[in-house]
Amino acid sequence: MPHLVQMLYPPAGGPAEPAIPHVPPVAPSATAEVVVPPSRPAMRWTNNTSGFVLRRLCNLIESGAWANKGFKEKDVNHVVKLLMEYTREEVTPTQVYNHLRKWRQRWGTISKLKDLSGALFYDEVKAIILDLEHYLGHIKLF
Repeated sequence: MPHLVQMLYPPAGGPAEPAIPHVPPVAPSATAEVVVPPSRPAMRWTNNTSGFVLRRLCNLIESGAWANKGFKEKDVNHVVKLLMEYTREEVTPTQVYNHLRKWRQRWGTISKLKDLSGALFYDEVKAIILDLEHYLGHIKLF
């Protein structure tokens, strides 16, 4: 660490810094390298943030927004803005769209299981109960 401090703040009376040679500007060419900013880590969806988004989208539907073929971009952007204020983190509309895709996929699975002839809904624990042969036909075996 002392070396870093000495590099940033050389001692008084130390060696003079070398002169930086003048480099003429170069016209951009097809072979110029593009500097890509470092990517952000993936957003971690918690129960709170997921519930926040789903509740806001339910509120939009209750207020009259149509969601038959997906939400309009302005509605998703509104939810993104509210989520950014809630979490104080940067969130993009793509992240919210992807999260909605995940929930749409889960809901499809739940709906398919509920429609099975041998399925029962156990209201006390909010679970779908299947006969053993239906269950074995729908679980993933490792």
